[in-house]
Amino acid sequence: MEGEMGTGARIAIALIVLGVLISVVFTILGFTRNTTNQGISTVQNSLESMQLAVFDDYDQQIQSGTQVLSALKLFEGRPVGLVVRTKAQIGKSADTGHNYGAQFDGTDENFVSDALTKTGDNSWYVKNLDSDANGTMTYNMNYLPAKQSGTDAFIRPTAKFLAELMKDTTGTIVGICFTQQ
Repeated sequence: MEGEMGTGARIAIALIVLGVLISVVFTILGFTRNTTNQGISTVQNSLESMQLAVFDDYDQQIQSGTQVLSALKLFEGRPVGLVVRTKAQIGKSADTGHNYGAQFDGTDENFVSDALTKTGDNSWYVKNLDSDANGTMTYNMNYLPAKQSGTDAFIRPTAKFLAELMKDTTGTIVGICFTQQ
């Protein structure tokens, strides 16, 4: 009888030790999960800050034509629309411009035909990006007009442009407008 109690006591002790080990493992996993979640949040915040920092160079800054052409390449394939308003275009139709990259609402044959306007005392334009019936964004990846001398869309490398941000109706930065000075 005593041998049976000894075996039962050993099984009970083994189960208690096993339970303690399992609880320690779960505690460590919980701590690791919390630490990992905090790390992921920090990385996401850093990435968002870095993505927005790209636009700092274009917020109410004077850029050369060469820098505008570089911006066209920098944002190529990204969900960012760029509107370039040369003096030749402005002379024909004020508050419009040639749309490169992601297309904005009111774009007709890569030309923003709806007036670009600022609301209130804001320093940015408000314009939504365009999408087709499936919700897919449309793009203009033809940068050739910007380099063809003698056209309205030609960006002279030595010209000066005022860069201004473009936001959608939710306040998210969706593009940049370059206006020749």
